[in-house]
Amino acid sequence: MFKIFTSSKLKLFLLLIINVAVAFLMSFFNLLYVYFASCLFLAILSIFFIANRPERDAYKVMVFLLIIMLPLYGIGFAFTNKENKGTKKIKKEWSDIVYRNRKTVFQSNETMDLLKNTDSEVYKTCSYIVDSIGMPCFQNAKVKYFSFGEAYFKDLFDECKKAQKFILFQCHKVVPGNIWTQLFDTLRFKAREGVTVKFIYDHEVCTKFISNDDFMKMRNHGIETIPFNTLKSSDATFLNCRNYKRLCVIDGKVGFFGGFDVNDEFVESSELTNATKDCAVKIMGESVKNLTVMFFEDYQFATKKVINLQDYFADNESSKTKDWILPYSTNPVSTEHTNKNILLSLINNSRDNITITTSYLGIDDELRNALIVNAKSGVKVRLIFSGEKVKKKYKNLARSYFYELIKGGVEVYEYKGGKMTTKLIIIDNNLCLLSTNNLDCSYTYRHFNGGVIVYGESAILMYNDMREIINNSQILTIKDLQKRKLGEKISSTWTKFMEIFK
Repeated sequence: MFKIFTSSKLKLFLLLIINVAVAFLMSFFNLLYVYFASCLFLAILSIFFIANRPERDAYKVMVFLLIIMLPLYGIGFAFTNKENKGTKKIKKEWSDIVYRNRKTVFQSNETMDLLKNTDSEVYKTCSYIVDSIGMPCFQNAKVKYFSFGEAYFKDLFDECKKAQKFILFQCHKVVPGNIWTQLFDTLRFKAREGVTVKFIYDHEVCTKFISNDDFMKMRNHGIETIPFNTLKSSDATFLNCRNYKRLCVIDGKVGFFGGFDVNDEFVESSELTNATKDCAVKIMGESVKNLTVMFFEDYQFATKKVINLQDYFADNESSKTKDWILPYSTNPVSTEHTNKNILLSLINNSRDNITITTSYLGIDDELRNALIVNAKSGVKVRLIFSGEKVKKKYKNLARSYFYELIKGGVEVYEYKGGKMTTKLIIIDNNLCLLSTNNLDCSYTYRHFNGGVIVYGESAILMYNDMREIINNSQILTIKDLQKRKLGEKISSTWTKFMEIFK
């Protein structure tokens, strides 16, 4: 009930009713010319407040059109639905946390110089992340890749059982089932042994499946549960900013990051013979510090506590590998569109090939043009979309982009091996980005996300998984897209239009 009355959608709906009522009254008293003159004046005045905001031009044009047609509603929409989310208080609070935490990790100049001499194109992308986000890049990292959930959860539970000091766990979604039961049992046994256990969950998403009483039970067992971005937020638009990070840190020595939710759908069973496809990595070494920082940024924002991160760092021996790794996180409070810029940097710095998997597609002009320009420049660009068990409107939306991409030289595939939520990008077969960010505007501008850049020998494991995905996919042609029905085209056009306002 609280969410309904603080919802920006309700406020905008009331503004729309008022706007229509005012127009009707003006028409009744033959004063429509006053109404239209007022609309024009308000539209011109709003330009001075909106034109210089750090937002997409397409978004601002649509806002201007709304203001011209429905001034009260349009102005209300413009000032309650900014792309840069959060009030001044939230931005200040988040900025202080980021500044305080990221001073605890340092970038080695020697590491970056060696990376620059090894591959200057990879260096450019990593250098941008280091400079804009403040997360360091590490060399000689030890990485284990998981292409399916069964091996991932087995390794995760095994490492949690070995914990001696602390377990930091963060998830986007929790669904009751065997995986949830095993996780809960593992965490409560470790808490009983005296291990510090902290558990961050996305409040809106998790409470759809798990009741608050279940999280209370966890607290009774000594597990500190922290809901992220609860309904008590003072900023109604910030309530829609969800946290998609899924990570775990054990004793500061081992870290997990990926796309697997606490959900049985990612594991094969008698009820589910074809598990949902996703991926994750297990990180060992000094780079686990980045995951620790990522966890405590969200923890401190949710609890308002100040934490000394040095207490959660561990002395890790350097592994003898030829890998570079850079875990990072992004947020919608920042004025810089970091997620999108990272994607553009990866795409534009490619030399030979680009392969992208996504379970949702809603790209803007810049990303679409970057893919097409590289394809026309001789780079082999492949895009794999999850074609099965996807909502019809999302499938129609994705297909609305396929025509231009295929025409521009991009190879587009639909995965036919079952449901897939993998979000993986491979550049030139040796640089990988595993992230929680889908290829759409909503994820790019609106939510809390994270990713792991891997460059070197470990990338071959991700490359092999990508080849397997392509083998289980069907390539699409222009003829396939020309067979689309009128209803599909109308649905995709409307969904694409609404994407602008997300």
